[in-house]
Amino acid sequence: MILLHRLSSFGVACIAAVGFFLLLFSSIHPYLVILLTAVLAGLLLARLLNWQVRTFQFWHFLGTPLLFLLSSFGPFFLLENNILKVAMGVLVAIFLFLFVEHVFSFIHLPVAYQAFTLEYLSGLLHILSVFFLAVLGFGLSLFLQTPLWLLSLIFFFILFFIVYGTLWAGKVDPQRAKPYAFAGAVLTTELFASLSFLPTGFYSNAAFLALGVYVFLGLSRAHALHKLSKEVLRRYLFLLVAFTILITLTSQWV
Repeated sequence: MILLHRLSSFGVACIAAVGFFLLLFSSIHPYLVILLTAVLAGLLLARLLNWQVRTFQFWHFLGTPLLFLLSSFGPFFLLENNILKVAMGVLVAIFLFLFVEHVFSFIHLPVAYQAFTLEYLSGLLHILSVFFLAVLGFGLSLFLQTPLWLLSLIFFFILFFIVYGTLWAGKVDPQRAKPYAFAGAVLTTELFASLSFLPTGFYSNAAFLALGVYVFLGLSRAHALHKLSKEVLRRYLFLLVAFTILITLTSQWV
């Protein structure tokens, strides 16, 4: 039985890779490919997690990789270079493999699990998911004129899950994490709506949004765990200012 669970990381990575391959080289309808890829990966993950649907651990370890996988399809369609599409598909599959591999160790082989690994990987996948979702959201707003209120509403619920899940993975008390998750979802949604009015490309806007979420998550976790100090605050402010300048200088202004 444990051997089948051991193969879950390979299975999820292969499912993702095949999904990207079919999107790139087959004539199958993209929506059908995405649906089948998500369902198959979700079933394999749920089996690895022993279908413990009454725990947030189940939904966190299921939702984090699935959100990352689904969000990656957004910028995949917006990329025009097939080489970049292949590279993105490979990177997504690698990140999924690493995350599911450590989930297996955490649940089924605790002696092999390295402390805090899933905490860091969850944070990384969440930030990348925010970037991918923002690229898709700004792209939909620009090309298809999708209503901003609808995109903002979707972002609110997704960001609530991301902030709450990140704090939960960081060992923050669930009751204490909920106010941070609500505040983070509101602030991020407002930032998303504000960035949509900037005369910059959607990749730049997505980078701004991901940066804001990264800083908020870091400061929120430090504050919730009573570890927020002047040194931590200065470090995050320095990163915020430095990357804001970098993104601004490298952006294409319309």
